[in-house]
Amino acid sequence: MNAKDRKGIFFALTGFSMFSIGDLIIKFLAEDGFGAAEIAFFLQLFFLPMLLLLSPWLGGINAALRTKKLGLHLARSLCGVLIFFLMINGFAKLGLALSYTLIFAGPFFATVLSAIFLKEYVGRYRWISLVAGFIGIIVVLRPSTENLDLTALGILLAALLFAVTTILARRIGENEPLLAFSLFGSVVSMTVFAGLTFWDGEAMIPAGRQWGLLALIAVFHVTGSLMTARAFSMTETALVAPFHYVQLLWGTLFGVLIFANVPDIWTGVGASIIVMSGLFLIYREYVRHRTLTAGVTSHGGFGQD
Repeated sequence: MNAKDRKGIFFALTGFSMFSIGDLIIKFLAEDGFGAAEIAFFLQLFFLPMLLLLSPWLGGINAALRTKKLGLHLARSLCGVLIFFLMINGFAKLGLALSYTLIFAGPFFATVLSAIFLKEYVGRYRWISLVAGFIGIIVVLRPSTENLDLTALGILLAALLFAVTTILARRIGENEPLLAFSLFGSVVSMTVFAGLTFWDGEAMIPAGRQWGLLALIAVFHVTGSLMTARAFSMTETALVAPFHYVQLLWGTLFGVLIFANVPDIWTGVGASIIVMSGLFLIYREYVRHRTLTAGVTSHGGFGQD
């Protein structure tokens, strides 16, 4: 492993860990009595100015506003609003570890949607990993009429919506400035969550240390976004993507040490199945990419998945 790969892994580990620390602070705010919409709105008061400050390095505001794919950006932004709401609700009611476990269903949903809407080929190995991943989800949820949790189903919906945003991002394409993917989402989020927060005149307004916590969340999440983006830009996806699962480790650790929330054995078994299936899915993507590249380079052919 060369120095560049080691640096990419460091950025990935640090970036995903930053997300987890920010999510931990979100849970603290939820325990203070803030609703999901209130947390999301007040966070945007910090996110949007940070984006504007960073805009010269993210493609520029003018380029972002000149987009010809505004409809796709708005659809992606609305999905993001729902994802944020459902995840904050999950952190508050289910804890970090279980929420992370269920949101990791996103790559499985993304693969299925890519096959349906983008007509991408999905071979037998990836279908096996998909089936195994969904078995893991069933093990975690153990669905029945008695214990089916609507909050958990909300996290699965968030995972599905996350997959939808990846499809929309593919439709938008790589030529859009990076700022466009964040700016429209931030503006739409602030507008929607402002309505949800203030419509009844009973919004809970942050005070004192709570404003500081919101600022910390924004710093951790923005830093996490920049570091993970840097990791994926400088290192092969197959090498750094598995480190996303460090969030599950952090979520479990925070739950045990801070909230005395120890996952039961079935949650641990299901989470292990999901993680191993996800790692295998990433590995197959790497093998497929390597085979395609080798085939095109040598004789113009295409490898099998």
